[in-house]
Amino acid sequence: MMGKAQSAEPKLFYTGISLERRIATDHPLRRIKQLVDFDFVRREVGDHYGRRGNPSVDPAVILKLMFLLFYENVKSERTLMRQLPVRLDWLWFCDYDLDAQTPHHSVLSKARRRWGLEVFTGFFTQILQQCIDAGLVDGQTVHIDSSMIDGNASKDKLRPQLRQVAESFYAGLEGQCEATSDPSREDDSDEGSAPPVQRRVHPADPDARLGRKYGKSTLGYKDHRVVDDRCGIVTATVTTAANVNDSDVLIASLWRHEANTRTPSRTVVADKGYGVIKNYRYLHDRGIAACVPHQRRARKKGRFGYEQFRYDKGRDGYICPAGQVLYKRHNAINNQSHCYECPRATCEACAYFEKCVTSEVHGRLVHRNVEASTVEWADRCLSPGYRRRLLSRRRYKAEGSYADAANNHGFKRARWRGLIRMQMQNLMIAAIQNLRKLLRSRPEMPPSATAATIKGLITDFCSIWRLMAGLNPYLNTC
Repeated sequence: MMGKAQSAEPKLFYTGISLERRIATDHPLRRIKQLVDFDFVRREVGDHYGRRGNPSVDPAVILKLMFLLFYENVKSERTLMRQLPVRLDWLWFCDYDLDAQTPHHSVLSKARRRWGLEVFTGFFTQILQQCIDAGLVDGQTVHIDSSMIDGNASKDKLRPQLRQVAESFYAGLEGQCEATSDPSREDDSDEGSAPPVQRRVHPADPDARLGRKYGKSTLGYKDHRVVDDRCGIVTATVTTAANVNDSDVLIASLWRHEANTRTPSRTVVADKGYGVIKNYRYLHDRGIAACVPHQRRARKKGRFGYEQFRYDKGRDGYICPAGQVLYKRHNAINNQSHCYECPRATCEACAYFEKCVTSEVHGRLVHRNVEASTVEWADRCLSPGYRRRLLSRRRYKAEGSYADAANNHGFKRARWRGLIRMQMQNLMIAAIQNLRKLLRSRPEMPPSATAATIKGLITDFCSIWRLMAGLNPYLNTC
């Protein structure tokens, strides 16, 4: 027969309720609570709290709440704290009971300002070390890539940064005066030059910058990751403003990777945005194989390009498609390249004259950078087949890591403002992604259902005993 209509009648007392029994034995948060030591934060931030005044919320609980913010991809901290009382698994994970008073959302922002970046760096390092101990990190072949992050600010409210623009203008005038007064001074502006001055800033987020990638302008930040080739573990993350060039961050990323893993790199895979001479020189000097393509010189259709001229090291000249030799003529500006030229008369007598020569005065000219040998080493240090394989793996290792972060953890949107807080966000997201891979790699299961049931029965018995003790004074004396 049909049962009665379900109706919820509020009870005065509830007995037999245990969050431990309500959480499934295979719940991910149960395994995370076993694997991750959140209590380390108490030792890290102990000096940031005084000895007098009201006691604060447990720092381990605050770190767990920040973890849930990105693990569950919650929109904001306000939303997180509104959902916390109605999520039994979150309450159990943070060691709260059903009738416990949950903290205000402002507790999280105050803790971030008080703790600083070291706590989040330590949390990321702790998870990474567990991945290394589990054999998920090789450390020798790494992939480097970057991705834009939309800042928590609107591009329509950018304001002119008049003070920095004026300082940059006067500094440029002083530099021109010094160069004019000292003719022997070499111009080294191309090597290690400073990033361009941001002429407009946002009043709410002064650290955000305008950057452009793949034809799209973004006001925000850029995250540079080092992803290990074996299992896709993120071994290092470097956060910069959106207008920082990728090529300026490769060395810092590799240094941080080796510091985190204590393993020297052997092969580096990256896209052509990182393919500049200073990076090739760094990799060459340290014996690291470079799978980093570089931008090719554009050529007009139907014309002979630079790649069709072969350099002959013995004769220090270039061999053109017709077999003629282009010899060194003179040094170019700043002594950064050498110019190789074929005589005009020789070029005019060649059958490829129309496809090769564009000058009306000289023969064919080819410029060669003084460090072109380093670029040639980068192109030939790996076989073409192995090079294609590594570049293919980079697409689903590095780019796949960013896609997973964007789809599951809200990576593409800045929840907080400021460069330091963006570093906290990226470290937390990378640590969570590594932790998920660590959970999938470990076959061991959480405690059995029997143990959980026994623990729940003990909790229920204690609850009933406290209730009876409140009703019977004699039991309270036992």
